Amino acid sequence: MKPIICITGTPGVGKTSISHRLSEELDGNLIEINKLAEEKDLFIGEDPVRGYKIVDIPSLCKEIINVIDDDSFNIVEGHLSHYCKICDLVIVLRLHPRILLQRLKDRGYDQRKVKENVEAEALGVCAYEAYQLHDERVHEIDSTGLSPDEVLDEIIRVLKGEKPYTFGSVDFMEWFLEGGKFLND
Repeated sequence: MKPIICITGTPGVGKTSISHRLSEELDGNLIEINKLAEEKDLFIGEDPVRGYKIVDIPSLCKEIINVIDDDSFNIVEGHLSHYCKICDLVIVLRLHPRILLQRLKDRGYDQRKVKENVEAEALGVCAYEAYQLHDERVHEIDSTGLSPDEVLDEIIRVLKGEKPYTFGSVDFMEWFLEGGKFLND
């Protein structure tokens, strides 16, 4: 069976666009977990405070197994992908909170959602969660200042084994220490 690569990260860091490019580059089977969750109605409720749908992670992981193509390179994309233990390798895309803040604002996210996601990125929440489940199979790539082609090249280097294990190498805590400015600050 070909490898299963999970691409995760905070909303807005570039997972979807990079995953599409990687899928084209490697002629891979792209599994977009947000679409899969919608298609299969894999929700267990709605968050009463934030209003988003809560995904049934165990059911999602089972559905991913059903759409894996044993003859293809599989790319599982989404900010929840790292919860599925099927990943042979986890790529966590990271982006400086200052840039992420503007991207999410440009997407029309409400201020609370922007703040929550930017703080999660500054703290490295997705990277930490991925590390807890996958240990040294986790690689962080800081996409700040990189073109999509450069991010793709970094991922290819990881896949070829040319880029070493990198969990913990991306640190945006200085943004907090500098007072991390939000929309109305």
